[in-house]
Amino acid sequence: MGKGELLKLKPEDVTRLLSAEEVLHIAKVLGAFWMYDYKAKKPGMHALLKSGQHSDGFFVSRILLSFKNIRMIISNQMAMKIREAKIQPDRVVGVPNGATELGRDIARILGAKRAKMEKNDGKIVFSTKIKSEDSILIVEDFCTRGTGFAEAVRVVSAQSGAYIFPYNPVIINRGGLKYLSVKWRDYTILPVVEIRIKDWDPNQCELCKAGSVAIKPKETDENWKMLNNSQVVET
Repeated sequence: MGKGELLKLKPEDVTRLLSAEEVLHIAKVLGAFWMYDYKAKKPGMHALLKSGQHSDGFFVSRILLSFKNIRMIISNQMAMKIREAKIQPDRVVGVPNGATELGRDIARILGAKRAKMEKNDGKIVFSTKIKSEDSILIVEDFCTRGTGFAEAVRVVSAQSGAYIFPYNPVIINRGGLKYLSVKWRDYTILPVVEIRIKDWDPNQCELCKAGSVAIKPKETDENWKMLNNSQVVET
């Protein structure tokens, strides 16, 4: 299915859970996924993650979720997994900025209220007043090391006594983790799909050893273009 067909796809047309291959295909076709080409003649560049790790693959949720029909399809997919886990929260909030709109859409699908969370000077701020008897579900776009989710849990815990469901619903679990430990509690990763991508500590990076240069893919639009074109040989 090409880009034109994907953008004509209606959310109600997708009634089952998608496979990892299907989600990956959607991301690739829409230009939201990059993968290092080990067969290319140029070492090019590779991804420098927020955690400091180096990687041979990268997803950009801002691109993937910029298409409304695709975002609604993804939100429905996540809602299916949440319902399978028998989770019914009073409120839903998305980890900013990647999952802000996901949080809003999933709240509507589940019949829950939306809570608001944003980034201010690089730090997460929870801006909704909620009751201590309320329950809240925090959702994320992708999970690698769970850094953003863990920060969101700590912020919500510090600002309210509400019950936080011990799950981290995501589109893709790319880091291979099964759960995250935050504030002495385990949060189970609840992905639509698992797509394992290689990560390395900077001093052990196989791609650096091959002459490739690490770059932050989301720092600027230009960085994303450079990463995608870094192994292209001009003729």
